[in-house]
Amino acid sequence: LARFEQAVRRAERDLNKIILVTREKLGEDSADIFEAQLLMLRDAALYDAVRDFIRTHRCNADYAVKVVIDKHRRQLETGGTEYLRERANDLLDVQDRLIRHLRRGKILSAIDPETIVVAENLTAADVVLFSRRGILGCALDYGGPTSHVSIMARALGLPAVVSLHHVTRHVQSGDVVILDGIHGRVIINPTPETLERYRTRRERYQTLLQAEKQLVPLPAETLDGHRIRLYANLEFYEELPLLQEYGAEGVGLFRTEILFLVRGSVEISEDTQYDVYRKVVEEVAPGPTTFRVFDLGGDKLLPMAHREHNPFLGWRGIRVLLDRPELLQPQLRAILRASRHGPVRILLPMVTQLEEVQAFRRQVAEMTQALRREGHTVADDIPLGVMVEVPSVALQADLFARAADFFSIGTNDLTQYVLAVDRGNDMVADLYADLHPAVLQLIRLTVEAAHRNGISVSLCGELATNPRAIPILVGLELDELSASPVYLPGIKR
Repeated sequence: LARFEQAVRRAERDLNKIILVTREKLGEDSADIFEAQLLMLRDAALYDAVRDFIRTHRCNADYAVKVVIDKHRRQLETGGTEYLRERANDLLDVQDRLIRHLRRGKILSAIDPETIVVAENLTAADVVLFSRRGILGCALDYGGPTSHVSIMARALGLPAVVSLHHVTRHVQSGDVVILDGIHGRVIINPTPETLERYRTRRERYQTLLQAEKQLVPLPAETLDGHRIRLYANLEFYEELPLLQEYGAEGVGLFRTEILFLVRGSVEISEDTQYDVYRKVVEEVAPGPTTFRVFDLGGDKLLPMAHREHNPFLGWRGIRVLLDRPELLQPQLRAILRASRHGPVRILLPMVTQLEEVQAFRRQVAEMTQALRREGHTVADDIPLGVMVEVPSVALQADLFARAADFFSIGTNDLTQYVLAVDRGNDMVADLYADLHPAVLQLIRLTVEAAHRNGISVSLCGELATNPRAIPILVGLELDELSASPVYLPGIKR
């Protein structure tokens, strides 16, 4: 009962904070959903029912919350109206929030260094948190190889195997587990012979990595002298030392939305962002730093009051920023101010309309003038790039190439939109094929259009980490490849 009460109080504190920020940033109407959830926490039909269930059944609070709220959700879901179904979704949010608070302390206290985390699913924030506790890797029932959680794990150098379905049913705490992140295998309580075989494989793999590091000082070029620029995808300032260690020539993608996702807040000041961006630019110079402006939505949930039935086709990327200038302006001002410290490029996510690029250019021009009037130094002619992530942009690449200074092909999203395969859905993970001929044809069209118009093309999706894909991508005449730093020597090899 005490744990349940503590979880309720923490959830109330969360929601009150969210309501204040939402009212300030998005208006009264946008806060309604969270105010409704706040009332649900103390509603007698839920609050008293959970307490009674705990007393009657002498069970833990986690189980009681799930049973009681599941019962109410089923009643609402069969109500037959859209309004009642939406309230069922609200109840699910309340349930998740309570259980997260009930389990958070227990989970963190139970995570020891040098262990493998086995779970149904994790969030990107969980992966970051657990990696800092020194875990060896994670095995998940759900998720896809190009989901944001998987990308985060790769960025942190954390072995992860996803889409295992029922691994949580078969692994017990204390089991010996082999996690094979290369082949996507998990072996539970292996025989001594299997353990020894995998220890030998691990030693060979470490030897290969050390051999690849010998390539770091060498240029990334083919035997006939064709040069490819190798850039790094980064998510954290702490990753910057990896650039020199693995031979990155610059940053091809800095995922700025991690500031939101880790902090869980939309309220990040211009000066706070400027401090982060300045440090990154100074460390990367004289190489360029490519800041992708906040790419919120999709599998990177919005830290604000917004729920969609199909977020990958909804309010995300550049659409959010152009609709919410209070998000865009502090970030853009911070990036422009950071440009005085070294080469900077700006990258627009999830572009679908030419007007989006034109509107953003106007914002850059206006804010540059405003900053200079305030006495700030801003670099001239900062390159503005477009993420090629949807088929319509690739098919009209000539048109977009005349409006952009460079292209960056995001094959993770491009593949899922071309093949109608949700990259985070383990049920269709085997249908996700980023070397599908249709995907490669769109890459070719994009590169040819870019070169006709005199601009460069980078590829920053997970396809760039696939050794089988590198000869194909070089043959398609891409100018740059961008990947997590640890993959760069392998790409060069």
